[in-house]
Amino acid sequence: MQKELVHKFSQFRKQSKFGSIVFFFESVRKNIYNFIYVFLPALQGYFLLSLAIFILVLIGIGIFSFINYYYFTYKFDFNKSAFIIQKGFFTKTKLSIPFEKIQQINFNQNLIHKIFDLFEVQMDTAGSNNTEVDIKAVSKEIADDLKAISAKIKKKGIIKTTVEEKDNNSLYISILTLIKIGLTSRYFETFGLILGTIALGFQFLEDFNIDYTENIEQVLSSTNFGLIFTLVALLIIIIAILIINLISTILKYFNFSAIKSSNNLEISYGLIQTKSIILSPRKVQQFQVIQNYIQKTLDILEIKINQASSTKVVKDNSRSKIIIPGFTENEKNDLFKYIFNTNIQKQHQMKPHIRKLVLSLIFLSILPALIFSLILLFFKILTLKYVVLTSLSYLILTGFMNWRHYKNNSLIIAKDFIIYKSGFWDIKSTIIETFKIQSIIISQPVWHKKRNLGDIVFYTAGGYIKAKTYNFSDLKKIVNSSIYSVEISNKKWM
Repeated sequence: MQKELVHKFSQFRKQSKFGSIVFFFESVRKNIYNFIYVFLPALQGYFLLSLAIFILVLIGIGIFSFINYYYFTYKFDFNKSAFIIQKGFFTKTKLSIPFEKIQQINFNQNLIHKIFDLFEVQMDTAGSNNTEVDIKAVSKEIADDLKAISAKIKKKGIIKTTVEEKDNNSLYISILTLIKIGLTSRYFETFGLILGTIALGFQFLEDFNIDYTENIEQVLSSTNFGLIFTLVALLIIIIAILIINLISTILKYFNFSAIKSSNNLEISYGLIQTKSIILSPRKVQQFQVIQNYIQKTLDILEIKINQASSTKVVKDNSRSKIIIPGFTENEKNDLFKYIFNTNIQKQHQMKPHIRKLVLSLIFLSILPALIFSLILLFFKILTLKYVVLTSLSYLILTGFMNWRHYKNNSLIIAKDFIIYKSGFWDIKSTIIETFKIQSIIISQPVWHKKRNLGDIVFYTAGGYIKAKTYNFSDLKKIVNSSIYSVEISNKKWM
């Protein structure tokens, strides 16, 4: 097995012969919105011109895709313990990535990949923003070989190619659980997506000089801004949110499995686009648990695992975070113990000072309500009655949200771990190992000095957590104890 793999990947290899097709469709997908403007002359009677532009654009994308495919080669240099890629036609680039810098290798499959039985291979590295590798199209055989190699990278410059036996401890997410997740999560994100889509639709109509205001005015005048119109609109939005969440959850996380071996966690999921991720537990920087009230009653929660990644990956988020959408409490505890080889013990919980709530109420509730009320009255947009009603509604809503944020906020110091809880509806618990802290910053705003209050930020290679308006003396003790834990630890942080 070892000799075969060494021989197979010691020479530069091209991607699959269908790689140029994958490159082509990927470029088309990324520019799908721009193609709308290609057809703009056709709407003005210049159909042939629009068709010519469209054909020229497709030819240009095709040539560009073939060049990218043809001049992209890769290999493993086992003597130097590095992964090598060469790419570029006009500008030649040679990239060498040491094995120990390879953070994670993901194996993805979208619809085009599935048609040609191909895989996309993504390599993430830590400590650089220029060493991210994306191999667009390899065969299933090559993907399996790469997966076997990547799973055996344990120590610096050492690859073990003997396949380890997987244990029987595997975790799966059923369709029923996915339905529960789809109906109980990401309400606010989907609401924002719907509003953005509506705004984009209006912008599209304006770009093509389509007058829609008259029809809208007729609809609104027929209902007189009545309660029925408002309730129907809200009902449609709620139903749309539930349907979008349900469909997107099933499509994204279909056939989700997490298979544990002695050294890695192999996660795979997806219906239209299949992803396969090999996670090394020791490289986990943050462990997040997210759960709302409805999910708590159904005993389901969401887990996000943040890894050490480059600056580029951290900004992307999608590649540095692994999301497990629907585990039970027991499954979460089991996964936590597998990753960290221990459970959380001896917790000491700290709450922020009441001033945090007071300041939030002043600057996020009272002042905005007062300013907008004055504006509405000054320009006579609404009568005093409706201004008071609107302001009270806003104060009650935002006041309740601020209170919930304060109630759920806490900083927990445990043996070997630091936990920060926050959230209004979705309660997030972010857990970091103390010895993996890269730096700590404490600050004390001028207005907090008399009350001996301050803020603290914990930085790790996979992100940071920030706790505000806590006892400043207690924060200094946490800094000292955390630094001591880092100094005496002989564990590797990644």
